[in-house]
Amino acid sequence: MRRWMICLMVLSRFAHAGSAADSDSVKYHLDPMVIIASKILGPQSELPASISVIEEARLSSSAGYSVLETVQNFVPGFYLTERAVMGYGVASGAAGGLSIRGMGGSPVTGVLVLRDGRPDIMGLMGHPLPDAYSGEGIERVEVIRGPASFLYGTNALGGVINLVSKTVREPGFQTRVTAGAGSFATRQLTVGHGGNTGAFDYYLTASTRRSDGHRPHSDYDGDHYTAHAGYRFSAQTQLSLNANLSNIYLLDPGPQTASGAYPQDLWYDIRRSGADLALSHTGGLGETSLQLHGNFGKHRIYDGFRSTDRTVGVMMTHHLRPWTGQTLTLGFDWKRYGGEAKNILQTLDYGRHFISEWAPYVHSQQWLLKKVLASAGLRIDHHPLTGYEALPKAGLVYAVSPAFSLRLSAGRGFRSPSIRELYLFPAPTLDLKPEVMWNYEFGFSHRLADRFKWEGVLFRSQGRDLIRLTGSWPKFRFINSAPFIHTGYEVTLEWLPVDALQLGASWSKNDLQDQTMYSPGKKFTAHAGGSLGPVELALTLMNVRDLYAADFHKKPMKDYTVMNAHLGLTVVKPLRLGLAVKNVLDATYESYYQYPMPGRYFVLQTTASF
Repeated sequence: MRRWMICLMVLSRFAHAGSAADSDSVKYHLDPMVIIASKILGPQSELPASISVIEEARLSSSAGYSVLETVQNFVPGFYLTERAVMGYGVASGAAGGLSIRGMGGSPVTGVLVLRDGRPDIMGLMGHPLPDAYSGEGIERVEVIRGPASFLYGTNALGGVINLVSKTVREPGFQTRVTAGAGSFATRQLTVGHGGNTGAFDYYLTASTRRSDGHRPHSDYDGDHYTAHAGYRFSAQTQLSLNANLSNIYLLDPGPQTASGAYPQDLWYDIRRSGADLALSHTGGLGETSLQLHGNFGKHRIYDGFRSTDRTVGVMMTHHLRPWTGQTLTLGFDWKRYGGEAKNILQTLDYGRHFISEWAPYVHSQQWLLKKVLASAGLRIDHHPLTGYEALPKAGLVYAVSPAFSLRLSAGRGFRSPSIRELYLFPAPTLDLKPEVMWNYEFGFSHRLADRFKWEGVLFRSQGRDLIRLTGSWPKFRFINSAPFIHTGYEVTLEWLPVDALQLGASWSKNDLQDQTMYSPGKKFTAHAGGSLGPVELALTLMNVRDLYAADFHKKPMKDYTVMNAHLGLTVVKPLRLGLAVKNVLDATYESYYQYPMPGRYFVLQTTASF
C-alpha cells in the first residue's frame, strides 16, 4: 500500500504541473448520461438502479486486453476469473467466469452481456463468451448491478453489462493504428477508422492478438472485427447498424497440479459474430425504436464437442410523454435461440433444439413536486416450458438538492433454464424451475462542485430455485436450490482535484451464504490517472478477499492484491508511445483455482492517430 501512495503523490505532481495542458484523455464525467437502465437517455443521478459507467478515456488507458478486465477494475461487486495473459476458454476447466454480487453461475447464465442493447449469448448454453469482448470499437460500458430482468428478461438475474459501439459525432475522418509487443512473445496490431459526413457516420476496427502465454501450452491467437454505421434521414429519424466478428484459437494448460495427467492439446476453436439493425423515430406521438438482432457461433473443442448456435430477435420500444413530468414506455421483445451439437469422439448427437421467448412490458415514470421521481413497471415473460413469469419493478429517487439524491428500488429477476440444462449434458432435466430473486436497494449519490462524487448502496436479495449440478460422474443431476438471502453494500468515490488528475476507489462487501463459488466476499479497487504535458500515467489496484473456488465455502483461495500501470508519451503528434506493466508488484496469485497468473510483465505499444 505504501508503493500505491507514492504513486499517487507522483501523479499529483504530474497533475499540478500539467493542469493547463490538454488532458481530455483523463477527464471523467461525474454524472454521465445512461441508456441501459430505461432504454431511454437520462443522467445517472436520476435512475433508481445501481449503475456504473466506464467511458472511452478509461477504456483506452487500460492495461488490459479484454474490456471485462477494465470493468473489473472500476465496478464494485463485479468479479472476473482469469487464467492466462490472454484467453479464457468456454468449458468447465476454463476461466472467464463473471459474477455481480455473487450471481453468475458456472457457466455464466446469471449475468447478461449486451452489445448495443442486444443479447450476446451462446444460444445452446445461455452464457456470454468473454473471449469475444476485446475492447475495440467500444466507446463506453454500462453496468447494472442487480436484477435487470424487467428490461431484458432471462439471464439478467444478477445484472447486465452493455457494450456501446463507438460513434464519430464530429464532421471529418479519423484513423488510429496501434502496434504492440511484450513479454511471453505477446504481439498485437489494431486499426480503427471512422468518419462523419453529416448525415452518415461510420467506424470500423480490425485487430489481431497473439501470445505464447506464461505457461507451456497457454497460447492465444485471436482476430477481432467491429463495424458501426449510422444514417440520419432527418433530425427525427435515424438508422444504425452494428456488427462484430471474432475468430479465436487458444490452448488450455490445465490445472497446475495436473502434472502429466492432462494432455498437451487442450484447445478451443471459437467463432462468434453478431449484428443489429436499429431504426428510431421521434414524432408527435412520441419516440419509437425498432431493433432487429442476431448472434451466431461455431465452436470446436478438444474433447470432440462441435456446435453451431444462434440467437435472433426483435425489440420494440415506444416512449410517450402524455403530460408534464410523465414518461410512459411500452415495449415488446421476442427472441429465438438454440442450435445443434454433437460429440464426434463419443459419437453422440445432442440434436437440434430451439426455444422462443416473448415479453410485453410497460413502464411509467413521473416527477412529483420537481423533487421525487417515481417509477414502476411490469414485464410478462413467456417461456414454452415454464410458462409466464411476472417481473415487476418500482423505484423512487428523491432529489434533496441538485447535487444530492436518495433512491429506493425493488425488482424481481429471473432466469429460465438453458437448453444445455433441459436437453444436453451432463444430466438433461425437463422439470427444472426458473431461477427467481427479489432485490431491494437503498442508495445515495452526492456531488461536490463537480469535483468530488461519492455513492453508496445497501442491498438485500431473496431468491430460490438456483439451478445447481450435483452428484458425480456418471450420476450427475440438476436440481433447484433452496431459498437464499444475499446482503451487502458498495461504496464508490471519484475525485477530480484538478483537470489533469482523477482519483477514485470502490469497496464492496457481500454476504452470499452458500453461493460462494468465484464471488469474493470483499473487493477493493483504486485508480488514478494524471498527465504532465506529453506524459500520462494511469494506475489501477485491486484487492480481493474471501474468495472460494466452490460453493459452501469450499476450496478457499488466497487473498491477493494486483496493481497495473499504463504510461503514455506523445513523442510528436500524432505518434504516441505506451508502456503497460501488468502485476506491477509481482504478486503470486490465482483468480481461478490451480491456474497461477503471471508475475510482472510488460507490453510496449506505439499508436499513430490521424
